[in-house]
Amino acid sequence: MAKIVVDSALNIPADLLSKFGIGVVPVSLTIDGKSYREGVDATQTELVSLIARSEALSTSQPSPGDFLEVYDQIGGDIVSLHITAKASGTHQSAVMAAGMTKAKVTVVDTANASMGGGWQALAAALLAEQGKPVFEIEAKAKAAKAETTTFLSVPTLKYLSRSGRVGLAKALLASLLSVKPILAFNDGVVEVVARSRSMTGACKEMTGMLKDKYGAKPLAVAVMHAEDAALAQQFQGLLAKTLNVQLALTTELTASLVVHGGPGTIAVAALPFEYVKGLRG
Repeated sequence: MAKIVVDSALNIPADLLSKFGIGVVPVSLTIDGKSYREGVDATQTELVSLIARSEALSTSQPSPGDFLEVYDQIGGDIVSLHITAKASGTHQSAVMAAGMTKAKVTVVDTANASMGGGWQALAAALLAEQGKPVFEIEAKAKAAKAETTTFLSVPTLKYLSRSGRVGLAKALLASLLSVKPILAFNDGVVEVVARSRSMTGACKEMTGMLKDKYGAKPLAVAVMHAEDAALAQQFQGLLAKTLNVQLALTTELTASLVVHGGPGTIAVAALPFEYVKGLRG
């Protein structure tokens, strides 16, 4: 039976990782000169607290050796799904390790992050659990990729500016105007697609854009938050009222993405429910 491997930036909740036996290769964060492996060296809450107080932040992709260790331990057929190759070298590290291991590894670029990639991995995991062949698992993941939508909004552009994701002048201007940008993954590239005056307004805007895309189609949705559970709950309520939500997950946003958005970031990832209907019940 094929096994699934992901990096920690795909943000899959721990209970689902355990349920499907998904292997995880941690992304590393460097906070004020000290390195932390996500999910290994500190808890999510500890990392977000450190990020909030930090002066210098960066992330680094896992090395080929990190992947090789996991691949060799699992062995056999592996489908390895990772954060967009256009924003991280994680995918390339996985490809390099795939050429070094005795395991038979198929590497998939999700062209996404957080549960936008996590949903794709879970769709793959459901087929792997059924004993489906690798080519079928890979095809399902790529089909899910084409139908997955991820939006996120940040309360401040300070962290995006610090990480080089947005220019300082733009960050200062947006901060003065109290603009909350809404970003989306477009073919693996993060782009600003809308703006709002508040985080609540951003949630409404993101909900409207999901409605425009999916209409009444049955959906699986995941809301990810960075230490703002109340906003996440409010967002889920709005999504439930507006969309045909068949499966809803709420989880903390992975720290390797909080580095770029900062505490208070809110995100949503949606895909047609048919891809992950086996998760319910």
